[in-house]
Amino acid sequence: MAFERAEETMTPRADTGGRAMTGTSAMPRPRRAVLLAAIAAAVAVAAVVNAYRPRVAPRPLQIAEVPGLPERYRAGINTMGTEGALLVLAPDLDAARPMLEAAVEPVRRVAVVMSTYRSDSEISRLNREGARGPVQLSPDTTRVLREAVRFSALSGGAFDVTYAPLRTLWRKAGEGQKLPSQVEIAEVLAAVGSANLFLADGAASFAHPGMEADLGGIAKGYAIDLAVEGMIAAGAKSGMVDIGGDIRVIGLREAGEEWKIRIRDPRPGEHDPMFLRLSDAAVATSGDYERYYEIEGQRLSHIVDPRTGWPVADVPSVTVVATDATSADALATAINVLGPEEGLKLIDSLPGAECMIMVRQQGGDSDAVRAYYSAGFRDLMEGAIP
Repeated sequence: MAFERAEETMTPRADTGGRAMTGTSAMPRPRRAVLLAAIAAAVAVAAVVNAYRPRVAPRPLQIAEVPGLPERYRAGINTMGTEGALLVLAPDLDAARPMLEAAVEPVRRVAVVMSTYRSDSEISRLNREGARGPVQLSPDTTRVLREAVRFSALSGGAFDVTYAPLRTLWRKAGEGQKLPSQVEIAEVLAAVGSANLFLADGAASFAHPGMEADLGGIAKGYAIDLAVEGMIAAGAKSGMVDIGGDIRVIGLREAGEEWKIRIRDPRPGEHDPMFLRLSDAAVATSGDYERYYEIEGQRLSHIVDPRTGWPVADVPSVTVVATDATSADALATAINVLGPEEGLKLIDSLPGAECMIMVRQQGGDSDAVRAYYSAGFRDLMEGAIP
């Protein structure tokens, strides 16, 4: 998952005219030194505070009633390099607005502190300075890193946010149209591994130079969860948060029905659309059907196995249902790496989690895909694949 780049603005400086203080009104040197030190400290504090404010003031949230669906209100958002939508059921616009505004603020906050495309984000600062010592982080970033380490342990390293050096390696390979050698991959792998990411007292550090973190496989889900928490705290009983196709729903929709969520499919047009019926649940899909590398005539997934350093093969799509979007997001990536056998074992060990894994079949029709389901996934479906 990429984040959108933030525009930067310049603030004009006031013109002092370059005049110096002279004569009997000049301040004594000791007092002036104390004042200058105080000013410098204030400037430093202001710089830290301003680093985590959006560079561009966010646009006012545009809210409208959904046509043909009375009492359903929608606001579109653009964040984390993708589009999203916030939905809530409310009697009127005045009731809907505080619920939707409570959802959008934490999403913007996550994008600011966790984007690798912002040089002033917390994660970028960690990547620059983490090998030299602990870097203080906000509670949000610390919480996401702890969750990432937990999912790395659950998946045996199939999910690992310190895979970032591998991401860079394969991006360069795509730009240069040359596959990296195994020696190059091995060198980069030496800087990958959540066991070498240290978290303590609200700070994080890396064991080795060259290590970096990328929260793209989990931050979107975390932002969705914060948005849902905000909506509920503002009084929402029914609603939905969708960021880039990862979704979490609140309660039931109109007439007490479950929410109907269309599943992203790597084989569009081959069969009837598939849907999930959900309430108070999250769903995330990870795959190579939209994002991939083409190198030396090969199509390679953008999802890289952090254990081997090579892109995932033969798993075009994984859909995970979980009780929260953070888990759904991270598990979808992990299971894409693990494949059907190990992926289903992992899902079966987690209460409230279900999944569907699409796998390309070897030999014959190169586009043939088989679906593997966890025990309870079919019960959530409409239009299941044979």
